[in-house]
Amino acid sequence: MAPVTRRTFLGSAAALGAALGLEAMPGSTPRAAAATTGTITDVKHVVVLMQENRSFDHYFGTLKGVRGFGDRATVQLSGGYSVFDQPNGSGRQYPWQMSTTAPAAGKTAEQIAQCDGSLDHSWSTQHSAWNGGKMDSWVSAKGTVRTMGYLNRSDVPFHYALADAYTICDAYHCSILSATGPNRTYLWSGWIDPAGTAGGPAYDGGDESGLKWQTYAEALQNAGVSWKVYQNAADNYGDNALAYFNQFSGASTSSPLYQKGMASVPAKTGSTPDDIAAAIAADAAAGTLPQVSWVVANQAFSEHPDCPPNDGAHFLNLVIQALAATPDVFNSTVLFINYDENDGFFDHVPPPAAPSGTASEFYSGTNIGLGFRVPMIIVSPWSRGGWVDSQVYDHTSVIRFLETWTAALGTPANCGNISAWRRQVCGDLTGAFDFANPVYGAPTLPSTSAVFGQANCDPLPNPSPTTNALPAQEAGTRPARALPYQPNAWVDHLEFDSGGKTLVWIRMANQGAQATSYAHYSIYANAYRSGGPWQYTVAPYSNGTDGTTMDYFNVGTSYGNGKYDLTCVGPNRFLRRFTGNTTAAGKTCEATTSYAAAPDTGKEALWVHMTNTGTSTVTFTITSTNYRTDGPWTYQVAAGQTVSDYFNAVAYQNGWYDFTVTVSSDSSWSRRVTGHIETGAASVSG
Repeated sequence: MAPVTRRTFLGSAAALGAALGLEAMPGSTPRAAAATTGTITDVKHVVVLMQENRSFDHYFGTLKGVRGFGDRATVQLSGGYSVFDQPNGSGRQYPWQMSTTAPAAGKTAEQIAQCDGSLDHSWSTQHSAWNGGKMDSWVSAKGTVRTMGYLNRSDVPFHYALADAYTICDAYHCSILSATGPNRTYLWSGWIDPAGTAGGPAYDGGDESGLKWQTYAEALQNAGVSWKVYQNAADNYGDNALAYFNQFSGASTSSPLYQKGMASVPAKTGSTPDDIAAAIAADAAAGTLPQVSWVVANQAFSEHPDCPPNDGAHFLNLVIQALAATPDVFNSTVLFINYDENDGFFDHVPPPAAPSGTASEFYSGTNIGLGFRVPMIIVSPWSRGGWVDSQVYDHTSVIRFLETWTAALGTPANCGNISAWRRQVCGDLTGAFDFANPVYGAPTLPSTSAVFGQANCDPLPNPSPTTNALPAQEAGTRPARALPYQPNAWVDHLEFDSGGKTLVWIRMANQGAQATSYAHYSIYANAYRSGGPWQYTVAPYSNGTDGTTMDYFNVGTSYGNGKYDLTCVGPNRFLRRFTGNTTAAGKTCEATTSYAAAPDTGKEALWVHMTNTGTSTVTFTITSTNYRTDGPWTYQVAAGQTVSDYFNAVAYQNGWYDFTVTVSSDSSWSRRVTGHIETGAASVSG
């Protein structure tokens, strides 16, 4: 189909806006709704709009209150470098803002930001960038420093305004370290068939055909839940994953699978985005909007890096306006806006990965995912207010939400394809909502009528950075949703033997009454040994017993001669760093952590327990690394004794803590403890 020109699109968009009466979006004044229950059953419609190829840091690394460029709990690269300071040949490169670079090939700064160009995002290069979890090979894997390019509020104002008005998920990952097709296959079916038993494995780009297992659309059909795909089948960029499956590609044109999953919206304007928005608006007005809808853009408005992100924003706005034209529909709808994968753009947070041997999570001996973080914004009355949700999610979480919702409605539609591990580690997105306190109506959002147009991107620029420093993240915080785990980790004990084998045992725990979901951990060796990171999945608190797991690290003659430097990372900026020397005085010292109420405030606090198993008194010092400006605090711990103290993180720092513990007897010994205390209530971002 011929591309939509700037003139054609602007004319048709104006006509649609006039027809719907939506030139100005309504305000955000709450109003009462009829027959609400304050539960998930108040949701009447779920709309899933998946765009193309943007990483979280690439779009939102500078957004205030999310885990972006200001993250202080990051993994360290070999040589002691920040994960943001990536190797670049013989040099290094931080993320750089594309629109501030010198014009390339005669292009303006705006053209550079809007037309940055796609990078390789195949199975091979995605895994190379990940590098087993080391996160240290972005430039070499992608073959260009453009992998480190990012956009900010001035470049994508609509996206930032949407995040400020609703809820953004900053631990939402694509499902697989690979390309568009496999990630969309996860969104529509929960699986890629890694063993090849049903037409797979659909693990890389080009695998998008001949699949035979059941899709989630079919599960909805069997459960009697109404559904539909809104698309132009001749202009959908190959992004309707149902077409990858034989039961859809070979369906009779009269069958429900074809009519709902393969057919096109009515062609009324000559513009695919306008036709899709008009079809949604018409169905909403007629009361025929299905319970579940998938929306598939065409290439020009998909936000693929070959296309302007602000044109994609206009498509998002058209869909929002189409729903808002019928207020009762808008006020009972959840719109999930997510992205299939990161293209080749950098993200700094290591994705959770399954431990070796986990069923359905490996292809040819290699981890399938999770993939890198991608944006997810949730537009609904129950997600208003500029929230951040830091629970771990992936594309299968959208299916999980639909499972939870349809079960609550009494018409359960279940997906049997999602792996047990993925169900343990990834949430069902219900944690992003407050169903008891909706805010109805649509907020005022920036205009998106000035479509940039693909013609302005031809030829695409090839910019290069002119700066090399860690970007500043916007100042400020945002309200944060409660999380269903309480991570903790500590050195459990040291083990010695006469053969020179010395082991540091690290225990990882998922503690506290709030721990209802599995927590994922990785342990990194910062120095003295290669290998890793090592992956762990820890069960939640159950029946009065904390879920724990433990592993050992050989620091003997072959691995540092007693020296060690290990970092354990987990969800929501959880980090523990352990340094020391098992041949030095610090081997008789330990500092462990726990969570319990403080005696003065009654609120949850971080407790630090300092133990000295040596023969002489040792001075422990606790220093605030972040969040507090007082201290340090010193403690005399006699031989054979333990001294404990607490820090009122919940009462005074919204649950956030970051301390470093040292001892007077050994300068090599330290314990850094950083994270957030969960109370089951909403909090504030760190």
